[in-house]
Amino acid sequence: MICRLKPVALLTLAVTLIASAAGADTTESWTSVVASNTITVNILEPANITNGPLPVVIFLKNLAAPRAGTESDDAILKDFTSAGYLVAVLDYAHDPHACAPFINRDLGKLRDDLRYKKLLAGYRLDDAHIFIVPSGCRLLRDVVFYPDPARTLAMDIVYPSQPAKPVGTLLEFSCDNQNRMGNTSLSICSDTILDAAATEGYAVAMADHPVPAPYKGLDAMPDCAWKIKAAVRTLRAQSDPLHLNGKIALIGFSRGSGMALMLVTTQGKTEFEGHGENPGISSDVQGAVVLSGRFTYLDLLPDDHMIPRYEKAWGVRTNHLDVWRNAGALDYLTNSTMATLPLFLSINCSEAPDALHQMTVLRQRLAELGSDDTFMMDRTPRGHKVPLDPQILDAMNYYLRQRLE
Repeated sequence: MICRLKPVALLTLAVTLIASAAGADTTESWTSVVASNTITVNILEPANITNGPLPVVIFLKNLAAPRAGTESDDAILKDFTSAGYLVAVLDYAHDPHACAPFINRDLGKLRDDLRYKKLLAGYRLDDAHIFIVPSGCRLLRDVVFYPDPARTLAMDIVYPSQPAKPVGTLLEFSCDNQNRMGNTSLSICSDTILDAAATEGYAVAMADHPVPAPYKGLDAMPDCAWKIKAAVRTLRAQSDPLHLNGKIALIGFSRGSGMALMLVTTQGKTEFEGHGENPGISSDVQGAVVLSGRFTYLDLLPDDHMIPRYEKAWGVRTNHLDVWRNAGALDYLTNSTMATLPLFLSINCSEAPDALHQMTVLRQRLAELGSDDTFMMDRTPRGHKVPLDPQILDAMNYYLRQRLE
């Protein structure tokens, strides 16, 4: 028996064959932690694939949270593939848990699975440029805030495109001194805060850490303060073109935690202004989430393993007290700042003793100043990682809404 195809069927077959020959878009399955069903991943290949590693956009559709950007996804996705991105589209079908604080576990798993080649394993990925972008959002890369012949500092911004009203912004200084969006470091630290905040309708920015690699635990002052204030000013300068409301809160973890706290404690101190881009714009911030890190060098445990390194760089503390004091973000703290700018603090219960001690010292100093702060201990032993506990993240999100909306 001979099967004769109708003209329409022949046309469909021809289109399919042409698409296959051109490297058509494909699908994979991905197991979600929070959604009730396995999610189909639609893979959109870039318009022109090269032999080099591909930058990646993980595009999240139909989340439970309201969509902040009003621009069509078709237009956004077309621009991503035209710009050379490999795009993986995940459709959550409005699953009720596809929102913060629950979706953070999925966001962490996405980065883990990319890192261990359990997702998009057939492609060569650019580990330094893997972005999680919610529906209705765009990506603005390499926004320079501190030009320097030795190392120009920049940031990447994920933002709602054409939002109904201007949105607040979260800024984080990367824990990766080499690649600000290094997927490996984000995965290892379970750092999902910016990615989750983007799903809640905020703009989010990851900025270069002011200290270049290799990081040795020394944050040079006043150099670091000059650079991080330039980052805030540059981000605020994007308010009109990106429809931001000008309110900026900070996220700080590990080597980025001191940077977040420093922007709070040096607020209003003119000696740290005048360097980097957009000098005429305010560097004030409206809030800060400060996680595990080092905040002062005047109160260390006697057996702190970093003391020999500090002494080599700054001299013996008793002989160079001002140098040690100037290096610590906490030691710029004053009553006037903390009266109007409460912090959100958290640390894991199984962190290193040095880190737990630093958080205790910070909390004691804030209490002395009468600051109205929120502290939540992460009781799930996970070591040096960003919290994934829904209760902590829910309280953090409430804090951010109060500071940014």
